[in-house]
Amino acid sequence: MKIRSILSTLTAALVVVAAGVACSDSTAPGASSPSADASFEASATQDLAPSAGEEIATDYAFMSSADLTGSGGSFATNTAGATIVGDGVSPIVNVPPSGGSAAWISPSCTFDAATGRFNCPPMKRGRQTYTVSYALFDINGTTQSAYDKSTTASINFIVADTGETSFSANQNTFSDTTYRLHNRTVSTLLGDTVHTWYGSGTGSVHSTRTGQITKEYTFSSTDTASAIKFRQPRGINPYPLSGTFVKNYTVVRSRQASDTTTHTTTRQVVVTFNGTANVPMTINGTAYMLNLDTHKVTKQ
Repeated sequence: MKIRSILSTLTAALVVVAAGVACSDSTAPGASSPSADASFEASATQDLAPSAGEEIATDYAFMSSADLTGSGGSFATNTAGATIVGDGVSPIVNVPPSGGSAAWISPSCTFDAATGRFNCPPMKRGRQTYTVSYALFDINGTTQSAYDKSTTASINFIVADTGETSFSANQNTFSDTTYRLHNRTVSTLLGDTVHTWYGSGTGSVHSTRTGQITKEYTFSSTDTASAIKFRQPRGINPYPLSGTFVKNYTVVRSRQASDTTTHTTTRQVVVTFNGTANVPMTINGTAYMLNLDTHKVTKQ
């Protein structure tokens, strides 16, 4: 009887231990395992890099084409649905319009005296739609109802762009649906050979990539543009001399192949302009190179 009692006790203890081990090794439904989280963290930077580069190069293109010398993607009359010519990257492709008129500013933009801003019809580049408003200021910060090359000292742009973009990188095809809202100001316009840009913005990108493995991400971001300087004349100086662009991302992966477990992390992307098309880009300290013309990102 004692032996049977001891065996019963041992059996019960083994059941309890086995149950404990099973619980410790299992993952609650909808949760991720530590190994899966580590794998996600390891891949998040390289998965973000192509989309981040595309966003930053696109924002550079806006600042380039909106600069006041008229070089870059310009149009004389931005009627509703007009197509933007070029993207402010190469003076060979984008011929400056006559008269040195300001790109992104046209007679189709109407002045609202109540707000002190001009509101422009929507414009398109590829599958992206841009909605732009801007305000003109003199040297004292007083709003102006018309651009004057001799008195306009700065311009503030508020730009919303939505749409889709597709590109390839690292043997994958990317389809990104974007929404971005940027508040950008260009200053030092009067008698200065260098125009300076600064501002902030927010963005959201839903990215689906197919190829080696199907993944779905949402990249939500806030950004800061600091002292981005364009030397004049822009026709021979297409790239910013200096300045930084910082984007802070929340990275959410909602799918990897058949796995729909949600993983979330954060990343900081920093681009430092240097007067050339190839600019250094870091993601949490990992070094990349971004080409402003091709939007291609290369790990260093």
